[in-house]
Amino acid sequence: MAIYKNRIDLHMHTSSSFDGNYSATLMCGAAVENGLATIAFTDHFDVDFYERHNLEFRQKSSYEDINCARKEFENKIQVLRGIEMGQPTYDLALTEKSLARYEYDFVIGSIHNLRQMPDFCELDYLNLTQDDVYSLLDKYFNEMLILAKWNGFDTLAHLTYPMRYIVQSGRFNTDLTRYDDITDEIFKTLISNGKALEINTSGLRQPIGKTMPTENYVRRFRELGGELLTLGSDAHFTEHVGAGIDSGYEIAESCGFEYVTYFKNRKPVQVKIEK
Repeated sequence: MAIYKNRIDLHMHTSSSFDGNYSATLMCGAAVENGLATIAFTDHFDVDFYERHNLEFRQKSSYEDINCARKEFENKIQVLRGIEMGQPTYDLALTEKSLARYEYDFVIGSIHNLRQMPDFCELDYLNLTQDDVYSLLDKYFNEMLILAKWNGFDTLAHLTYPMRYIVQSGRFNTDLTRYDDITDEIFKTLISNGKALEINTSGLRQPIGKTMPTENYVRRFRELGGELLTLGSDAHFTEHVGAGIDSGYEIAESCGFEYVTYFKNRKPVQVKIEK
């Protein structure tokens, strides 16, 4: 049973994503059953895999699928048109051209892989030294700062994304405090530009067992003056729609946030956190 009122889930993928499984309509049905008030579909658009993933076709398919679901569920749930721009700063011209194709409510910015490298989920961490891991993280957080400075998105997704797979590989001693200065700079950039930070709850159902980022980062974002916070389950299956969202609300509330945020026509709308 839901603990919080007017719950939002702004990160989910349909079968139009290369790793998605269900239509927007079926995902909407699950969202209604799980008592969500507002959702956003944010299918993958990993810019550096444009041709490999046939992204122009997938983008069109996603947008049309979302519009069909919006019509079918218009009196039951608020459905927002979104997109997850992965690695957008790796080809800004293609990113801007692609975003201009359609009218979106909401754009997620994320980094899933370093330049000319596979996704962090595909790396063989067992054959890397701890110094190798830190070298990857050095580059990752630098790319996240570049992404934050680009400023063409609405929320910054899963800040600690690589840890999902680093922990899964058994490396529990990776110390992220060495990146506190750069994460502070990322947060200050988001705040200055009026952008949101995402609490991604997918880690709660994975070996890492934590949100991305964890509560300490959300608290630090608030301490620095952050006001815009989005929540997303990162669902790729109907059974994961809304998963962990109440835990995300609890973290937001414990860190001093009175509101969570969704975006409509690329403008922030704040929703009071209420039980």
